[in-house]
Formats: sequence, structure tokens, C-alpha cells
Amino acid sequence: MEYKMFKQEPAVINIGVKPFAEGIKDQGNKAIHLAWKPPVDAKLCRMISTIDPSLKEKIDKSNAEAIETLNKAEGHWVGLEKAIKAIPGFKENMIMHSGPPIDWDHMIGVQKRGVCYGAIHAGLAKTVEEADAMVRAGEIELASCNDHYAIGAAAGIVTHNMVVNVVEDVTHGNKAYCIPFEGRNGLGAWAMWNPEIERNLLEIEDFFAPIVDHVLKKNGGINVRNILAKGMLMGDESHTRQAACGNMLVSEIVPMLLSDNEIPVKDMKRVVEMFVGNERWFHPLGMSCSLASMRAIKGKPYCTIVTSIAQNGVETGIKVADSGEQWFKTAAPRFVGTLFSTQWTLDDAVPYMGDSTATESYGMGAFSAAAAPTVLRLRGGGWREAKAQSEEMASICAGTNNNFPIPLLDFKGPGLGIDIMKVVETGITPICHGGIVNKTGGQIGAGAARYGTEHYVKAAYAFLEKYGVK
Repeated sequence: MEYKMFKQEPAVINIGVKPFAEGIKDQGNKAIHLAWKPPVDAKLCRMISTIDPSLKEKIDKSNAEAIETLNKAEGHWVGLEKAIKAIPGFKENMIMHSGPPIDWDHMIGVQKRGVCYGAIHAGLAKTVEEADAMVRAGEIELASCNDHYAIGAAAGIVTHNMVVNVVEDVTHGNKAYCIPFEGRNGLGAWAMWNPEIERNLLEIEDFFAPIVDHVLKKNGGINVRNILAKGMLMGDESHTRQAACGNMLVSEIVPMLLSDNEIPVKDMKRVVEMFVGNERWFHPLGMSCSLASMRAIKGKPYCTIVTSIAQNGVETGIKVADSGEQWFKTAAPRFVGTLFSTQWTLDDAVPYMGDSTATESYGMGAFSAAAAPTVLRLRGGGWREAKAQSEEMASICAGTNNNFPIPLLDFKGPGLGIDIMKVVETGITPICHGGIVNKTGGQIGAGAARYGTEHYVKAAYAFLEKYGVK
């Protein structure tokens, strides 16, 4: 006679390390995994637990208002202009870079080379050596793209004579800027420079940009947020994958070009060929839409939502709504992903570099992984991992981006508004998608990086101390 100790089949409750639960399941047994982590900072968690109810109410109200504001933001592509004309505070001797501000001696090698090549392109120097000396002498001024409401993808090099996409949140009147797609391994993003890249830059600046700017202004721009929403339904997460959004951009801009009698046919043909050649033309617009939208909550009192995430290959920095333009920094993380060729290893790659994580701040990219399971294949995952990632990221957000319904999430939007308090309380840190940059320049792969907690802990301490929590 078979003896049963329990009336029902027992199950193992696994706490912490997930593979233990998976091992039990592999043996045909039932296991329930509890995703628990120890507190990030015990003192900080005690401080959070002692927040006065009236302050807690103000924080909750502010965050809820911020989410409502962000859901109303509507980014439109309204122009393509010279950086010195478009970006407030830009100077002829200024070169912008990605990530938080960093001094020359600590800047990573590939970004230094990008600055020097940028100086040559801008006519500020004739050689790399001359550019290096000019930076050291203070004759060339370095600045963070993010501090000027610009997106610096990868190396993030922007010079005064480059052109930038102008995206405006038409709801709140805020603008953000990003250089257009420059080719596979261009100067601005990937810190590569040669005669072919120089010719391409000049073609964009002198030929392409004036025509596109003309048709955009004549037709009232293009609604970027709408394209992003449609792209989410068609397999994009709009950071690593923009195939659908890129095609929709072409369908919007080409009729504008074809209907404009002021543009010679041969010029129109050249512009169309540039657009249809690569869907990456849309990527700078998605990033700029994100940053322009997040500007609407910058400086909002009592708001604990992250407004910017940016990295320069050395440090990652975040900004928080309540703290305005103050940076909270930690070491830049490294990628897990797929390399384009066996000639490279992850030892050839620099730590995460670039401001494209503006997309994650707005609920796209890694937060919308469920919309683009194909992107998870870069790390050996599939739709289950994609869905789980989106759900995990939503757990540290203040709300949901209702503009981007995702089928795999039962048409719920991705998490919106990374809450520094939820990060430090849960121990769950943001994941961001992105391209992998070679130490010598160029993109050699793509994948994802998970951040540490140090900069979130710093931001939370600063917030609590500001409001007298001890």
C-alpha cells in the first residue's frame, strides 16, 4: 500500500537564485520561485520606511502627475538643422560627447579619438595631435550632449557644423536633438573617420538636410510617437530594432518629397535612396522623442522618476526629476550579447557608451522587450524571456506608457518612469539594450546591460536628505 504524507503534491518554494528552482522543475517536481533580494542599503531602506505620511502622499501625487504628463507628451520631427543653430548654448569651439561630463584625462580612448576627428571635421584642427593639444589648452570645449538636451548615441560626437534632427514635444513645447544616421560606422556615433565618412557627412550637411528640413517645415512635421506606437505592434522595441518604424518613416516622408514641386527630380531621387537604404534613419528620432518627452517633468518637486540615463564608456549617470540637472554616477556596465564576427571578443569592447538609453527612460528598449522577442535572441532568449523582462522592468516603474500597447502583455503598455525608490527597495535594477562599441571605434555587436545600484542609492539619499528624512 502506497503511503502519502501529504494530501496534495508538495512544492518547493525557492528564494533568491532562480536556477535552483529550474533544476527542481527539470526533475519533474513542482517549484515556486520567489524573486527576493536582500536590501540594497539597509540604512536607506530604514529611512524610506520612516517617511512621514504627508511626504509620502506628496511623492505619490507628484509621480502620478508625472506619469500623466508623460503619457500626454507627443514628439514630432519638425526639422533638420545645423547644431550651432538648433541647440541652445552651442559654440563653434565646442564638441559634445555622450554620457555625463568627463575630463579629457579620464575620457576613454575611442571617445577621445571621436573628439579629435570631430575637431578635424569642424575645421578646428588639422590633425589628431593638434586637436588633442587644443583640448588640453582649453581652446576646444567639451560638453555633455545630455546637458544640452541632445542625444549622443555611442561616442556621441556633435560639432557645430553637423546637422541634428529636431524633435519637439508639441504638447509641452520641449525640444531634443540628435545627429541623423550617418552610415554603418560614422563619426558621431561610432568614432570612425576617413575620407568616405567625411564625404557622407558633407552630403548629409550640405545636400540632404536642407531638402528634408524644407519638406518637414512645409508639411508641419511627422508624428514620431504615432510611428513608435505602431512599431510596437509590429515587432520593434525601438532601441535595438527599428525595422517597422523605419519603413513607416519612409512611407511618411516620401509622399512629402514627391509632392514638392520645388525639389528637382534628381535631388528627390537621391534623398529617397538615402532613406530607403537603411531603417536606422528612424533611431535618432525615437531617442529624441524620448528625451523631449522626459523634459516635461524635469525639476518637478517630490518626483522620484529618472529623467535621463547616459554613459560615456567610463561612467553611467542618471538624472532624477526632483533633482533637475544633477548627475548621480557610477561605473558604466558591460554588455552581454552577440558579436557580429568571430574576430572579436567582449574583451575588444568598451563598457556601455551612449545616451540611447533615453529610450528606456520612456518605456521603450529593454522595457518593451515583449514587443520584440527577436531582440532577446541576441542573448539566447525568446518570447518568454522577453515578456519576463518587460514585467520585471515594469515592477520598478511609477506607471505605464499607455501610448504603446504590446500584444504579448495583453495590450498593456510597458513600464514608464523608473522610480529610484522602487529600485533601492526591490534591488531590481534597470536593463538597457544597446550596441557594443569596439575599443578602436565602430560597432561590433549588440546586446543588453544591467546596471548596478550605486547611482540609485546616491540619488535616493540625496532626495531623502533634501526633505529632511533621517
